[in-house]
Amino acid sequence: MKIVCKNIVEPETFLDNYLRQQERVMKFYDYSIDKDGAAARYGEIAQRSYQRDQLVEALERFNEQLTKSDDTFFQINRLRNPESVVVIGGQQAGLLSGPMYTVNKVLSILIEAKKLEEQLQVPVVPIFWIAGEDHDIDEVNHTFFHYQGQVKKIRLAERNDIKQPASERIITSGTAAELVKEGFRLLQETEHTTKLYRSLMEDVSTDCTYVEWFARLLHRLFEGTGLVLMDAADPNIRQLERPYFRKMLQKNDELRQAFVETAREFRLEGYGEPIDIDEKNAHLFFHEQGQRYLLEKKGEMFAEKQRSAERSLSSLLQLLEENKPVLSNNVVTRPVMQDLLFPVISFIAGPGELKYWGTLKGVFHTFGIKMPLVLPRLHLTFISRRAEKHLKWLAVHPDTVAKEGLKERKQAWLEQRGGMEAEAAFRKAAGKMADALAELSSTFHHRGQEAATAHRRYEALVVKGLTQYQQRIERVAEKEKAADIRRFDEVETELRPNGMLQERQLNIVPLLNEYGDDLVRRVARRLEDEETAAGDHLYVYL
Repeated sequence: MKIVCKNIVEPETFLDNYLRQQERVMKFYDYSIDKDGAAARYGEIAQRSYQRDQLVEALERFNEQLTKSDDTFFQINRLRNPESVVVIGGQQAGLLSGPMYTVNKVLSILIEAKKLEEQLQVPVVPIFWIAGEDHDIDEVNHTFFHYQGQVKKIRLAERNDIKQPASERIITSGTAAELVKEGFRLLQETEHTTKLYRSLMEDVSTDCTYVEWFARLLHRLFEGTGLVLMDAADPNIRQLERPYFRKMLQKNDELRQAFVETAREFRLEGYGEPIDIDEKNAHLFFHEQGQRYLLEKKGEMFAEKQRSAERSLSSLLQLLEENKPVLSNNVVTRPVMQDLLFPVISFIAGPGELKYWGTLKGVFHTFGIKMPLVLPRLHLTFISRRAEKHLKWLAVHPDTVAKEGLKERKQAWLEQRGGMEAEAAFRKAAGKMADALAELSSTFHHRGQEAATAHRRYEALVVKGLTQYQQRIERVAEKEKAADIRRFDEVETELRPNGMLQERQLNIVPLLNEYGDDLVRRVARRLEDEETAAGDHLYVYL
């Protein structure tokens, strides 16, 4: 395994300005992403209090259902130490772990936690926040497998007209097992296939939710690293969140105003509107009959958006007092809730998260707290041995493939090797035929309408026949070069599938099948010895 670190950030983009800590960007954040920023943030955390013992109990209950790893429970218990802090990041509960950016985000969390622990000389706990309250099923009910030039989508058929959280959506054992089988039918058998298949089937030996399935796989992928998982919809966590939901209700007018003001300023700076600016949005969801509905403020009332139900502040506060888990966060209040629950020193952000966090500074300040360090996650591209071999033959750097794809190079390659001689020859023939047909039309023009109709008919047949002839010849030419063309296709499928970065589409399972189910853990160990910086792009040659 070889890891090559590259910086492929486009100049003068938002991310580029952020990494260079330019003032026009950094004014939307509280801390710089350097040692001084980390030290200052640690000083702020030291002045705050957290429900540490209760957090430990909740995290132990959740994780003990999913793993027996001593390393995970060691990390959980370090939260009892009042000097400890956490590095946190999160994602939805993707099918079979979802796109590779989930793996990349966890790796980023582990690396940053280790780095900060050495720097600050205090316990730093790596935590992955699973967005189990999320109800957008179309974002998590599918994934993409790749193998030798093909990308295949595997999907669970689900109703998308209900707003049921992922933590409550049950997948039957039989349905999940069939999906695993479907995925493995796309893969070639290797020495690792049997073990991997059995472990994935074991995960779904009983009915489970999206979150449970996701968490079991993630724990196995990162076994021994000390990774701690947390479900945002865990009832034990919801219990701890009650006082913070109370504040979010009582200060709702202030938090809405703070968000709108900061988001508008962010937009005026030319950074767009990463979160829709809606002055009525209360940034909380209400749970009722197994579904969740976004609340908006209408005068003194909280109304369910697109529904007629309205509730007063006092009635919502009463439900909290009765310990009913009726509220959950949206994209604006989730980061604040995260910070109120945990002593967060660093949040690991994807590109979209980095931008929308830039609109939240005022919301944090509404609750008397500051934002943590917001660190862009690492981007990893895994390069199989087969793809590496093809890249050498093509004399192309993976940067080029990731940014541009290979379509134009493939076209140029075909032209250079005579793959396009057919087009020129048929274009010439088409011109001659057009001249000949025009001459015939002129010759028989005086024969009247019947002759003109016959001419149009046979002219169309000649054009169609010539087109079919050309297509057939081009297929023959492409077939002759098929082996070499597959090199282009396989590299592009692996590094830029469907025109996207690898991490944004492909699933990790095909690579586990090829290189072993300990692949991610081996990458994690290697990265401990690498010098990396926030936002770096790493090419992992397998």
